[in-house]
Amino acid sequence: MTHSIERARRGLGQRLRKLRGSAGLTGNQLANQLGWSQSKVSKIETGRQAPSPEDVAAWVRACGAPEAHTDLLARLRNLESMWVEWKEQLGGGLGGIQSRIVTEEERVSQFRAYESMIIPGLLQTPGYAAAVLEMVSRRNGTAIGLAETVEQRIRRQEILYRRDKRFHFLIAEAALHHRRGDRDTMIEQIDRLISVSGLSNVSVGIIPFDAPPPYLPLHGFWVQDEDAVIIETASAELTLTHRSEIEQYLHVFEMASAGARFNDGARELLHRATRVMSS
Repeated sequence: MTHSIERARRGLGQRLRKLRGSAGLTGNQLANQLGWSQSKVSKIETGRQAPSPEDVAAWVRACGAPEAHTDLLARLRNLESMWVEWKEQLGGGLGGIQSRIVTEEERVSQFRAYESMIIPGLLQTPGYAAAVLEMVSRRNGTAIGLAETVEQRIRRQEILYRRDKRFHFLIAEAALHHRRGDRDTMIEQIDRLISVSGLSNVSVGIIPFDAPPPYLPLHGFWVQDEDAVIIETASAELTLTHRSEIEQYLHVFEMASAGARFNDGARELLHRATRVMSS
């Protein structure tokens, strides 16, 4: 996931290096002109360091390319917005995060979600959600009002019954067997998936153990319409908005879908998971 940030930094650095080359300046010459160290120029150009907005403005002036400033600044702002630190979000507690998500989801018409080891939040039962949120709280060392936050997450699920919304869920079979809470919690959760899979605007696909798709992502992600990709990591929430990256994740979603079972096939796998859990 961090590779997307690194790639964006490298792309910005390459653009800046081309400007310097077009101006006929060496790295040392540009550094001297700006009063920087040569290592700073090198780190920016190779993506090891992100420039500040002031750095970008000084760079384009030194290279005599003021017309490039707007595009480069937009690239930098997109890079900076990719990461939203969990520590900042948790300032308002996990309930604050749930409220923010509700606002974001209201703007989205079509959701595509892939998860490999967890049931997506919009499909979780109260018991399963409590187990997941308690785990998140322990991981971040953050006190939460668990009951209130679970209630907020469950209220979010009302959006599933909106006819102006479309949902496409891909869930790896491993998530059905990776226990969150006790056995009864998992059985109830699987029963919830069976129920939701019958909604006309909701598609639930299960990727079975024994039928690997052409490509199986190692991390979960959400594609909102065709405007953004949301990825949660252990430390942050990554938002991708570059057209090329969104298209790549849409392609990955289609590849993963090729190995999934839907409708009766998905429900067969869900019933099988229930039998395993009950034995």
